[in-house]
Amino acid sequence: MKFKNINKVSEGWSFCIITSESSSNYLNKIIKSIEEEFENSGVNFEINIIGASNLRNLKSRQNINFYNFDEKVFKFRFRNFKTFLKTLKIEDIFFKTGAISKKKNFLARSSKFDKLCIMHDYVFINKGWLKGFQNFGNNWEVAMNKILNNDGSRYRDWCNWDSPLVPVNDNYRASLLPYHIYIKEMYISGTFFNVKKDFFLDNPLNENLFWGEGEDVEWSKRVRKKTKFKMNIHSSVKLLKLKPLDEPPYCDSWRENEKILLKKLGALNK
Repeated sequence: MKFKNINKVSEGWSFCIITSESSSNYLNKIIKSIEEEFENSGVNFEINIIGASNLRNLKSRQNINFYNFDEKVFKFRFRNFKTFLKTLKIEDIFFKTGAISKKKNFLARSSKFDKLCIMHDYVFINKGWLKGFQNFGNNWEVAMNKILNNDGSRYRDWCNWDSPLVPVNDNYRASLLPYHIYIKEMYISGTFFNVKKDFFLDNPLNENLFWGEGEDVEWSKRVRKKTKFKMNIHSSVKLLKLKPLDEPPYCDSWRENEKILLKKLGALNK
């Protein structure tokens, strides 16, 4: 499935932020970090936000576009009964929340600039991010930059997902990779990534997949056959909330997988 541009595309950056009524606490900090980064840079930018009607006052601010979104989407599937058994709410049988693929696709279509920064509502742009991308250049279709956790450790920024060199470990083959290593089994986290608008509209997220259903994994596997992911080590962002240190990429299985993969890649490169 491909989407058409609904806006004339110009050179610049469109920040596409998905949020909701209950998770918009960090948005003012995020917006400020973007505005300060582009201030007096001469580079065009906009900030597109979808998903929280309590932020309508932001519409009046320059370069900010707000789009409301009904979090309840009609999606009847038998697996909905599992949710119903937990909540005992009849509406959970017929409706789902967490349509993040649809939100991201919508913002991409609505954006007017050629480079998209697609992100969740707790990602802060570090100083020097724009200059880092100017140094990195424009020769990319999908690009990652450093993602740092709240404590300064790496988050899921440059990852292997399913290399056959790694045995299945606790249901995972995934691991972080050193920034200088590239393999064909790469994975781009949906938390934050950069993508050219034309490429993304030709390869949108699967809107049948909701939050927690691996929409970023499916997208990574599909588009890595069409392009080579690029890693920009000159730019970084950080998470404004501390991700649990017992979940990927900090869990034992990811760490062990990284050791195994690097050892085997080292052996292959000799």
